[in-house]
Amino acid sequence: MSLHLHRQPEGRWVGLDTTVIFGATGQGVTSTILHDTNGPIGLAQQSLTVRPL
Repeated sequence: MSLHLHRQPEGRWVGLDTTVIFGATGQGVTSTILHDTNGPIGLAQQSLTVRPL
């Protein structure tokens, strides 16, 4: 996971706006915009593998 902040969060709460994209082979990425009550504070991204149970 990579986390990039362009400012420190303010207050007690951090919100997450997450998108998950993966292809037919099960490889994908999760992207999250991090925000507090004043707006965006950064971005988190993580590579992922989806497998059948």
